[in-house]
Amino acid sequence: MSIEKLLTFQEFVAHVQDEVQREINEKIKDKDIRYALEGGKMLRPVMLILSFRACNGGDDRYEKALESALGIELAHSASLVHDDIMDGDTTRRGKPSLYVKNGIGSAILTGHRMISKAFRISVEHGLENAMIFLDTWDKTLIGQTEDIDLNAHLENILNGGNSSELLIKEYFNVIEMKTASLFATACRAGAIEAKAPPEIISLMAEYGRNVGLAYQLADDLVDIAEGRLEEGIIMPLLNVYGKNINKEIIEMLKDGRISIEDELRKRGTNLQDVYKNGIVKYVRKAQEMANSPLIPDSIYKPLLHEAPAYITNKMAEKVGVTI
Repeated sequence: MSIEKLLTFQEFVAHVQDEVQREINEKIKDKDIRYALEGGKMLRPVMLILSFRACNGGDDRYEKALESALGIELAHSASLVHDDIMDGDTTRRGKPSLYVKNGIGSAILTGHRMISKAFRISVEHGLENAMIFLDTWDKTLIGQTEDIDLNAHLENILNGGNSSELLIKEYFNVIEMKTASLFATACRAGAIEAKAPPEIISLMAEYGRNVGLAYQLADDLVDIAEGRLEEGIIMPLLNVYGKNINKEIIEMLKDGRISIEDELRKRGTNLQDVYKNGIVKYVRKAQEMANSPLIPDSIYKPLLHEAPAYITNKMAEKVGVTI
């Protein structure tokens, strides 16, 4: 389907959301899977289709690209179904989490069925797609495993006497696997569906990775600003305490005896600035890649440049940060 009159990334997003929803309506009949998919922003499918179009993917392969986009959304939404159970989150996308609605057992099985459907799509698109799916899903699971218990994660590092540099490395390792890997896979899959040459496929994967890192930093900023003690607390913790982080500090943060925002203000900075530098860094990296001469000139190339800031701003602007 040609969309040559689209000029902005926001218009592109709305178009792809409509197209993926059409794909869901046609191919997903299970009411619980559809419930789990409802209300998603579909950012990963958007990035897949943008990569496909920017790599000169034609209308003759567009339906295949849409199938891949559906697979990405199924896998991502399945991870959220399981995340909600592990984290005890009772709402998702403005409605009760699937496990609250149907029970834990049913939600776990629904999540597995979504993963199965996503894998089937990848297999039908060839061995390369299937292997990418498996590798990415494995990384996502490892990232989520390491993210399950923030306190245990920090304690393991602190008890080993490791440096603050290693603590930051561990944090970025988690967000790399949990979030950035799926954005990278989306962009890579779009380039593969467009039959792009290997050097462009690699470029698009790295582009997606940087978009994912920026987005997760923005997501973590919002979580911490709204009072949720997530793994993103590592960055402001190091900013305030340096190498003096200990279990007592973590416990005081957990039970509200101290506030990380108050501690930052005492030191002349704030939560937004701590995250903004990192967000800007990865947005700029992605934008540089979007301008690569390897990517053919088209109406979609400017959208590649626009996408990283747009996606992160949609998240970070909730707490007053824009790029």
